[in-house]
This record gives sequence, C-alpha cells and structure tokens, in this order.
Amino acid sequence: MLRTRFTVEAAPATVRAARRRIAGTVRSWGVPLSEDQRLSLELVASELLTNGLLHAGGRLAVDVVLDGHLLVVEVSDTNPALPRRRRAGPDAEGGRGLTVLDGLCLLRGAEATDSGKRCFAVLDLNAPVRHRGTVPPDALVGDDAERERWSLTPAGGRLLGALLPAPERPTRSRTP
Repeated sequence: MLRTRFTVEAAPATVRAARRRIAGTVRSWGVPLSEDQRLSLELVASELLTNGLLHAGGRLAVDVVLDGHLLVVEVSDTNPALPRRRRAGPDAEGGRGLTVLDGLCLLRGAEATDSGKRCFAVLDLNAPVRHRGTVPPDALVGDDAERERWSLTPAGGRLLGALLPAPERPTRSRTP
C-alpha cells in the first residue's frame, strides 16, 4: 500500500494545484493513468477539495492511498457538517457534486471526525472509464440528504459481493 498526505490552504488556486499534485503522485507511483482516468481523478479530487473550500475554509488535509488497483482520495476539513445532496436547478452553478462522484467512483462517503469531517472517494483503476448517457433528472435534484451517508455504486456492490462471504442459510432442525 502506498500513501501520501499533505495539507493545503483552502483557496481556488490551491485546489487546482492540489488536484494536479494528486494525479502527479499517482503517476510517480508507477500507475499508468490513461487520459480519461487522469481527468476522472482530477475531477473527483476537485469535487472533494472544493467542498472543503466552500464549506470549511482554512487548511485541508489530503490523503491519497493506493491499495492494489483501488485509489482512495480523502479530504479532511474542520467543518463537521456532512455533504448533502441538494436540489440543483438547470442553471445552478453547484449542487451536483455528489452526483458527479457517484458517476465516477466505486464508492464515496463522508464521516464526522473529532476535528470536522473526512470525505473520501474510491476509484477502481482497473475499471474502464465509462462515458454514461444522460444522468436521470431526479439524480440531479433529489433531496435525500437526511437518509444518505454512504453511496455505493453498482460496481462497488459487485466488488463487495465478491469480497464478502455469502450469508449462511439457517438450517431447520426437526424435533421428534
């Protein structure tokens, strides 16, 4: 497992520099990123970093972990409020970040920490980058913030299904 950690001041210019640093770190580990994978990685990193910039400010801690073919990007900030899906009108400049992450990642999540929150996304570097058709409109405007804490994509569900043992079926015993 490879890991790097760095901190950045939450500012628009540092978001750009940090996302490039993340992609450069992954390449320095010898991971051959296609152009599509690099763009997806930079977009995921940008979404996580921009969330910290807009909702917390201050310093952001960035962790990048490579475990086999899974790449985890984490951004921690000082605001304990977890990201939530918002209603985004057709002309809104924001409010689609979670939908973007859902489309690009194996899974993503956010959790409160002692000093704020940690948001993360997991990319499968072995999976081909899929350019999906249109996103269902309800995915862009859904308001399920109170129910959502973790998101699991279909690919993530298949991975978990392969990793977790099948549940045992209860056996019925007959008593004489």
